[in-house]
Amino acid sequence: MILLAQLSDTHFDLKTRNAERVERVLAYLAALPRQPDAILLTGDITDAGRPEEYEQALVTLGSTTIPLWVLPGNHDDRNALRRVLLGEDASAEPLDRAMRLDGLTVALLDSTVPGTGGGELGDDTFAWLTDLLRATPPGDAVLIALHHPPMAMYSTVVDPIRLANPQWLEQIVAADDRILGVFTGHAHTMGTTLFGGKPLVVAPSVASTIGGAWEVTAPGEVPIDYAPDPALLLHVVDEGRLTTLLRPVPMGGRIAAV
Repeated sequence: MILLAQLSDTHFDLKTRNAERVERVLAYLAALPRQPDAILLTGDITDAGRPEEYEQALVTLGSTTIPLWVLPGNHDDRNALRRVLLGEDASAEPLDRAMRLDGLTVALLDSTVPGTGGGELGDDTFAWLTDLLRATPPGDAVLIALHHPPMAMYSTVVDPIRLANPQWLEQIVAADDRILGVFTGHAHTMGTTLFGGKPLVVAPSVASTIGGAWEVTAPGEVPIDYAPDPALLLHVVDEGRLTTLLRPVPMGGRIAAV
């Protein structure tokens, strides 16, 4: 059994609120009797992509001893993310990476388009994914992660800036039996549907919640709520099956039943 924790949309902004929410989530994971094998942060690590925001993120995220993998979101900056958070040379090239665990490969795809809020997967990313799948052992399970959902989430905020070219990715997902599911963030609320016949699981935001189209009372309104506790997803990969659990993490801590 492999256990993955998925965090998303942390929006480090140099203020204390969002950083404290991430700290609380990491403390919850650290205290688990059975810790996750890895943590996956699916984009919008920072709020504005500034180097100082990544420095704040580095302090907070660097406190965990669990292996942590990140991919960029539309609020991130590839250069600053690489240089400050990953300790790599600055580069504006797509940040596509593979996380490999025992019997599991996770493809982290960079769906960001610098200077815009919407998402798109470029030819280089599709070529990289094709090569990765070709090199992945036949017996491995595969998960795909990116920031932008490839399907409508019934959000007046997110749907106009979701993944613009999902067709090729959907064909890849449908054609490969090793692919168990696709993970994204961006929507600031949990959502599930099918994509290429496989589960598409959208993670909630650690920072805030955005309501659906039915919660909009006036054109242009953003139905955002800062009151809910942070939440994360726990994904279990076991015997070729993907199971996903939602876990809110109370900011006040845990109250055990007597």
